[in-house]
Amino acid sequence: MGIAYLTAILEERGHHVVQHYGYVEAVEHVLRRHGGDPVDEALRTIRDPGASILRRHDARRLFEEVSASTASAFEDFGVERNNVKCDSRYFKGDVGELRWVLDHREEHVFHDYFAGTELARIRAAGADVVGISVADERQLVSACVLASLVRERLPHVRLFLGGNYWARTMDAYHDPAFAALFDHWDAIVYAEGFRPVVALVEGAEPATVPGVVWRDGDTVRVNPRTPAPVDYESLPTPVFDRGIRQWSPDFVPPLYTMSNCPMRCGFCSIAAGSDSFLHKPRVMSERRVAEHIAALGVERVDFVDEYLTIPRQLRIGRELARIGHRATWQCYLTASDQLLKPETCRALAEAGCSAVQLGLESLDPDTLRQEAKPWNHPANYGRILRNLHDAGIQVHVFIIVGVPGEPINRSLRWLPFLEEHGEHILTIKSGRYRLTRRAPDESAASLHQLSGLQVTGEDRKLLNLNRDQFRYTTGGLSRKRVEAVRDLLEEACRRHWAYQVTSDVPWWTNRGRFTLEQLRADAEVLRTHRPAEPSIPASHLKRGLSKIASALHDELGLRAAPTTFEDARDIAARLDAAEAAEAGAGSTDGAATVR
Repeated sequence: MGIAYLTAILEERGHHVVQHYGYVEAVEHVLRRHGGDPVDEALRTIRDPGASILRRHDARRLFEEVSASTASAFEDFGVERNNVKCDSRYFKGDVGELRWVLDHREEHVFHDYFAGTELARIRAAGADVVGISVADERQLVSACVLASLVRERLPHVRLFLGGNYWARTMDAYHDPAFAALFDHWDAIVYAEGFRPVVALVEGAEPATVPGVVWRDGDTVRVNPRTPAPVDYESLPTPVFDRGIRQWSPDFVPPLYTMSNCPMRCGFCSIAAGSDSFLHKPRVMSERRVAEHIAALGVERVDFVDEYLTIPRQLRIGRELARIGHRATWQCYLTASDQLLKPETCRALAEAGCSAVQLGLESLDPDTLRQEAKPWNHPANYGRILRNLHDAGIQVHVFIIVGVPGEPINRSLRWLPFLEEHGEHILTIKSGRYRLTRRAPDESAASLHQLSGLQVTGEDRKLLNLNRDQFRYTTGGLSRKRVEAVRDLLEEACRRHWAYQVTSDVPWWTNRGRFTLEQLRADAEVLRTHRPAEPSIPASHLKRGLSKIASALHDELGLRAAPTTFEDARDIAARLDAAEAAEAGAGSTDGAATVR
């Protein structure tokens, strides 16, 4: 998304810009090298709007099998359901480890592609400046390998790194070892790139440009952010590279229309790259948003704003109708009580909202208040999910386990919840709590103000977006018990009705072409004609159940010995029922009669 905006800005100023989404083509290059012609056919399948769900399933399985054959001692590479992993076995977040990996870059799975195809493309473009975007830490090593090759073989090119990642690892710049990495590039744009990139492209020295990190001798300097953040209303329509296609039959552009999230959830720092992070965001008008969508000539859009409010979505729909352009979209949304009204969900669908990603996070109101999400009311989650589903809106939910202070038995309640309400959910992402760099929780933890958690040890993995040096200090919480709940939730996900179909029709860019009814029909075809997706390893389940049993004893004095996933789910359901009965009895005058 950032590259597309920057391209438009630079082209307005008369510069010729060539974009290339190298990660997509690098993955395809590796698959073709190891899988040959069948991979080409599978790639055609996933971009074929008429491909059946069975053909899509077989293509996905081929990618997984071929990528598994690329295993090496250097990294763990693979296509797995909805993800591509490329994890270095030698880089775990330490600055020195990254330097070692770059010294051995020829072992990287993408090295041949970079050294051949990508460098040839840069030479052919006659580039004066090369910018490499790192949006996520999983792209870091690949991006740095490419940068080191460009610097070595095209030394005349000015080379800059950017992307959201660099704003979230600021502590790494103070590591004395980091300065040596500037042997591989000229500067890093760590903040919004709208102004810094223009200045660098037009010849400014990094030392003079706000929002830039650069090397001064043996010292790394971090320039302050720009004092005048860009007005989002002034941004031109982004220009996307159509040469490299998503793994989807049609092009679905991402669109970012707000500088950062207005909320300040304790665990989140996604918007750290914004020049107004944790302050009032700059917002593009709904009319301008509609004009961008129409100018792009697309019928579906992936809004990547951290939060697209209900009133804002309704206004975007009205603006699109005003100019006569019909489009649908997916977005991030909070589990607001406004969604308790079925007519609100129907209005969203009529405006153009086809899919939402909801941060449910926890079923414990105390946890939600601690993490600055007091608007989430777990008692209303079920009705909200049903209302969205009934309006035809696809729903993805996020769940976090292991939030400091939240008992294990509270996290376990997700098992009966997902069974009861899973019919109204399309996809589920459960994750272990992370102490995320630049997030409000990290600041609170460093000041010993985050209850239930203590920062421990020396922080050496400065290039990771999450800090691992912490321990739980309250109740029966421990890393192993949190992982146990996470394993049980993973098993619940694999038993969900849509798990297999959304493995074969991944991401909203694909699923948005289908109605919920069509996805259910495809799920039934897969259930009948293809093997079920595997459960979690039996050893993980056995270990998880043992940890759950000890946690329930320590937290509630409950002696239980679950031996199956169903046992754990049923125990959690009984805990819910007992809690509900107690609450009901306490709220009536005739408590004895109610019992």
